[in-house]
Amino acid sequence: MIGKIGWSIWEYFRRSVTPFFMNLMFGMTMLAISTISIVELKLVLMFVIAAADCLLVFILVRAAGENAYKMKVIGQLIRENRPTGSAQDAGTYRVSKEYRWYKGLILAAAVNLIPVILTLVSALGENLGARVTLMLLCGWCYLPPFSIYQTVFGTEAEQVDAYLYSSVWWSFVLIGIQFILVVVAYYLGATKEKVHQYVLARQTESIEEGIARHQANNSNAPKGGKAHAQNNGKPHAQNGGKPSVQNGKKGAKKH
Repeated sequence: MIGKIGWSIWEYFRRSVTPFFMNLMFGMTMLAISTISIVELKLVLMFVIAAADCLLVFILVRAAGENAYKMKVIGQLIRENRPTGSAQDAGTYRVSKEYRWYKGLILAAAVNLIPVILTLVSALGENLGARVTLMLLCGWCYLPPFSIYQTVFGTEAEQVDAYLYSSVWWSFVLIGIQFILVVVAYYLGATKEKVHQYVLARQTESIEEGIARHQANNSNAPKGGKAHAQNNGKPHAQNGGKPSVQNGKKGAKKH
């Protein structure tokens, strides 16, 4: 039991690490973009990078959903003592890797856990260190709303102090978007693989039915040929061959 829990935790951690570092990379890019003096260009680039981040996370998690459903199929084959065949290409099988509908929610929570904690600490405690950490580690959710605040309210020192912490709460908008995105991507990936497995099953059934029909036709063919030989060959030999010989002998004697 403890081993299964440990493998499950490891699987969630393994699946969430890559999206986290992907978010970190895009957040660092946004931090560099935030230094651009042209406001319009800065905002456009900021949200283009945010959209690209969401797209790559979606593709990554969808692939995880596909692999999880493959593991579910392998698990079913193993439990039924059936050969897994090429399904083993999905990797080493473990129960913790199998698809379950709730795993998308847990994966989304794992991906967004650190941003949620840093956002709450920054907003509730007005902690400058937490806000800087949020900006560095999770800039993908903090910098876009912060840039909007900065554009709308200006950059004077008093105004900056006023919106530094109030803008933090808007980070939950992007966190919520990515949470939903991860859940949907995981489900769509599993659905795609489910359809693929269904198509493969139907193709296999069609091939097996074709082989069965072919074998049935081959087993019936010799019986028909033998009956034809029995019905047509023997009467011809009995009725057609002997009378001709007898008639020939009689003709010779008369001559």
